[in-house]
Amino acid sequence: MQPSCWTRWSVYEYMKHRFVRTGRVPDEAELLAELPNIDRSELSEGMEEFRLILGDWPIAGGDRSCSAR
Repeated sequence: MQPSCWTRWSVYEYMKHRFVRTGRVPDEAELLAELPNIDRSELSEGMEEFRLILGDWPIAGGDRSCSAR
């Protein structure tokens, strides 16, 4: 299998743009659909980076799926 070109920064940027556009944080299933073949460690690290930046920012509709573990 060919290595994925997606990195933690791909995850972070996707999450950031999705949040700014919609006020919602994408869940893991959405990220996996948008970033096929991403390494799980890169996915986790990108999500964590986004959580660090987002902090306690209010989420539209109470969607805090990014921080659910």
